[in-house]
Amino acid sequence: MSSATPATQANSKLAAEAGDAARRLAMFEVETPMRRLADLITDEHTLSQISAMVAKIRHHRLLYEEFGLAEIDPHGGRTAINFYGPPGTGKSLAAEAIAGELGLGLIRVNYAEVESKYVGETPKNIKAAFAKASQTGALLFFDEADSILGKRLTNVSQSTDHAVNVSRSVMLLELDRFAGVVVFATNLASNYDPAFTRRILSHVAMPLPDKTARLILWQRHIPSRLPHQLTVDDWRQLADESEGLAGGDILNAVLYAASLIVARDERAAMLTLEDLQTALAVGRRAKQAVGAKA
Repeated sequence: MSSATPATQANSKLAAEAGDAARRLAMFEVETPMRRLADLITDEHTLSQISAMVAKIRHHRLLYEEFGLAEIDPHGGRTAINFYGPPGTGKSLAAEAIAGELGLGLIRVNYAEVESKYVGETPKNIKAAFAKASQTGALLFFDEADSILGKRLTNVSQSTDHAVNVSRSVMLLELDRFAGVVVFATNLASNYDPAFTRRILSHVAMPLPDKTARLILWQRHIPSRLPHQLTVDDWRQLADESEGLAGGDILNAVLYAASLIVARDERAAMLTLEDLQTALAVGRRAKQAVGAKA
């Protein structure tokens, strides 16, 4: 028989719960953002939407106390933003830029970090993510948010289905209680549950870059110390030939082309238009083949 008294057992339980809570909080690290709004390369309409959300957060007292918005939005302390669009269009960068612009830390969360095979663990991890953001004042960023904001299941036939719905409900409750800044990003916004959609203040589409944006992306993604022989006409040709590609695709092309030139001749490495065109062709073939239906 155990000789522990009820008080000792209660203290042990409290200590175990405190240790578990501390372990969950430690799962989520606060980063120092390296980006600002000036680093975003997108169209004026998209940038205007993002800037409006930054202004809402930055001038909260003016808007809610002096202008009286608290009368119609008593829970307006929370600002939830959703970025949606094709992969590689800068959704994660935009979240970091908002945090950087506001001088906030950044907590990145993806579903793989909060999801657990053990029933009841995922909701605890969701709560811990919000708790860490509340304690630190950091911007909370959920990447691939459709995995955690997806539609609740109506035909619950097994325990895992019930667990999914519980996690969705906990996410709703935590979002309602949160008084900070939370940003979601997804390639599949149509999968969101309407209950989450209503709680998000601004849904910002992140489009593929136009020709002007692609030209800037090419120029910014090639460091000044990278030896190259690119002319003004070459930059324009690259902007034309990368139509339909995202900023992430252009970044990958530069990385691949730079690897090509050092593999070809490490000592006399020199990036050319032809190298970047080769990298673009490789990238396009990969986008068409990888993940394509058999």
